[in-house]
Amino acid sequence: MSDYAYVADRAKKAFASVARLEGALARKPSDRGLSINLASMRRMAEQARLELERLAEVNNIEVCEYRMVPVQSGGYGLAHVSRVLLEYQNLFTQLHDAIKNGPKTKAMFGEEAEKESTLDFAYSYSGSLGVVMLARSDRDFFAGNLDKSIDALYQILDVSDVDRVKDISHSLGRAVVKRVHDWSKAHVDGGFSADVQWKRSDGRILAQMIDRSRLAEIVGFIDATADEKTVPVTIRAMLVGGNVSSRSFHLSEPQGNTFIGHIGEGAELPQNMTLGQMYEAVIDVSETYYYATEKTKKINILKRLAGPLSS
Repeated sequence: MSDYAYVADRAKKAFASVARLEGALARKPSDRGLSINLASMRRMAEQARLELERLAEVNNIEVCEYRMVPVQSGGYGLAHVSRVLLEYQNLFTQLHDAIKNGPKTKAMFGEEAEKESTLDFAYSYSGSLGVVMLARSDRDFFAGNLDKSIDALYQILDVSDVDRVKDISHSLGRAVVKRVHDWSKAHVDGGFSADVQWKRSDGRILAQMIDRSRLAEIVGFIDATADEKTVPVTIRAMLVGGNVSSRSFHLSEPQGNTFIGHIGEGAELPQNMTLGQMYEAVIDVSETYYYATEKTKKINILKRLAGPLSS
């Protein structure tokens, strides 16, 4: 690993020098000395990059080249750049956790999965803003522990409709869908397309260029996706409030549970409803879970009210 660390540091310094020389040459385009130095440093940076990739295979290190390509010449706001990279890390870790430990409903992950999937910054390069990140893996004769997680990154972006969003949720968990949404939204808000390439330590290369408009579509599909579930419940509760004109009700069980909602169309109601009296009620409890926000909206619909009950 000492050789690898040395070459990684050399690549970082070489690409930093390339960026500085490119900036200097932009200010003095006729400076022949700067042109010669830039050409020489680019060769050194490329040699370091190739050596880094060779040593990465030997040391079981996965290499991710990540480019943010601006749709317009709006620059690279630090808040947007840092958010994009953070959301990509969260997405990768959430995927790895789902594959390692099973799907999760909430966007959180285990400490071990987080440690195994942490991406380390290696160096950045010019052109569109490019960042090279590294992930150490454990690899046996057949596979590495990050192989499936890296593969999954490219499989979850074929979101074409709400049904596909739910397919991903069923196989990998709602948390992964939430992470896909947040990462895509970070690119949309920043005005970037994404060009992501992984060079795995087994020699396999996976690459995909995702246009900002495509990422906006993914955000839209997930924004439009929700799970709805309705369960009828029967309770004995006190009528605390009710209004037939506004079709609202408020019931409270002796153990403290309260039900506030709307009186359903065609609901069976007693001729007179007396506040402070006990009733038997049938209520449709509907919960809607929104994938993009992880929020749940609950609606209570009163279907039947019988009583008042004798004590």
